[in-house]
Amino acid sequence: MLLISNVCYCQSLVFGLAGGARLTNDTEAPAMGESKRYIVGPMIELGLPLGFAVEADALYSREGYYFAFNGALVQSTNSWAFPLLLKYRLPVPIVKPYAEAGWEPRVGRVCQVYSCPAGSDGVTEGFVIGGGAQFGIGRLRVSPEIRYIRWNKPAIVEVIADGPTFQSAQNEVDLLVGIGWKLH
Repeated sequence: MLLISNVCYCQSLVFGLAGGARLTNDTEAPAMGESKRYIVGPMIELGLPLGFAVEADALYSREGYYFAFNGALVQSTNSWAFPLLLKYRLPVPIVKPYAEAGWEPRVGRVCQVYSCPAGSDGVTEGFVIGGGAQFGIGRLRVSPEIRYIRWNKPAIVEVIADGPTFQSAQNEVDLLVGIGWKLH
């Protein structure tokens, strides 16, 4: 018990904010994306032994589309994603490059009430891989990174009777910067 408590005591805990932008388009033709590209939310990171860490975020974004077919149609919704990531930092002084991978559930969808496909419960899941670097000045931590997410199904689905069908892309690339404060 004493050995375990000493190992846990030595680990770092960082609280902060993550923000950035989506680099990829979110809808496919014939719709035009009306989503806001910004992503923002709180983050927490727990340092583990041997260069590993676990990070959890709650990221907000606004998703939507514009489609002109028999009149203009604009739909949008709030979207929350909750990535849970395992990170590995390379033991390099000053700049700490890292790789990350994990799982990201997302809540929020856009579709017409009468045309939502069966199984469209508003929850999508994605596999995340990425990388970045962490810089530290005292207790302040700044971490620019890039993430790739492959979603299991589209968040935006539109089925129009006697018209085209379109959906959101299932591949997403985000550029984020985390700014945190190391508590221990």
